[in-house]
Amino acid sequence: MATQLNTMSQNAGTFADRIKVLIQRVGSVTEIARMCGFSEGVVRSWRDGNTDPSRARCVTLAKTLGISLVWLVAGEGTIQTDAMTSGEEQNSSETSLSHRRTKLRSAADTLHATGLAMDPMRLNTALRILQSELDLAESHLSLADNADLLSDLYEILGPGGNDVDATEMVAFNHRLADRLKRDRQTI
Repeated sequence: MATQLNTMSQNAGTFADRIKVLIQRVGSVTEIARMCGFSEGVVRSWRDGNTDPSRARCVTLAKTLGISLVWLVAGEGTIQTDAMTSGEEQNSSETSLSHRRTKLRSAADTLHATGLAMDPMRLNTALRILQSELDLAESHLSLADNADLLSDLYEILGPGGNDVDATEMVAFNHRLADRLKRDRQTI
């Protein structure tokens, strides 16, 4: 069913209708909230048509869920992002993106099974830091292309972001620099 949703045009009239499609696609309000670093109440409010998200939250939703921002905001086109960006193929194949999402879902399931939950504030901080680094490097890589680094950064930040190990952060920055270097070589 997810494959069908990837290629179909989803003509959902209102933003709330499109959020309902995403909830069905991802599995639950809780999962969308956890993946994007939003509260469940905010996602429910969008689903119920009570509020609309900011532009920044729309971008986060689109990037995290691998969907078209145009479809999300305007309801036009297909739900899935185009296979081509600026006339060039995206670096990661659909299979590798699917593999990374499966790894993230597995990690979230493991946390849930152990009674632990992802800290939305910590995840949001990790998302903002990584996105900032990618933007500063003028990289065309997306957060989805770097799910492994996002996971590493989430762990480095630690609970509350108070116990950041400087050595681990330096190692993280080196891994990110290597990834960006490889990305530039493929362009």
